[in-house]
Amino acid sequence: MYQVFLKDFRVLIAKNGEEAVRMFKFFKPDIVLMDISMPLMDGVEATREIMKINPSAIVIGVTAFSSQRGEELLRAGAKEIIRKPFNRKVLLEVIKKYADGLRKS
Repeated sequence: MYQVFLKDFRVLIAKNGEEAVRMFKFFKPDIVLMDISMPLMDGVEATREIMKINPSAIVIGVTAFSSQRGEELLRAGAKEIIRKPFNRKVLLEVIKKYADGLRKS
């Protein structure tokens, strides 16, 4: 789904939270879209690990779960939460907000 919505961006997909952390270390992406529900390590724990690596990382949480799980992701370091289901416009608006900030710094 992300590749379709973000066809103008370079998109890397992790199969689980552990792989997401490894990919973050290696590729150092500008923005991370983090699903809460993933095997091996959930998105909350993966976000905590990413924030240990780079406390200024931009992690945007993606969830269909309750607001409580979204709050956990925010406490772990995510900048914002996008609720599923979402459309391309919503996703691009959130990414643009943070990408614009990257260009200014």
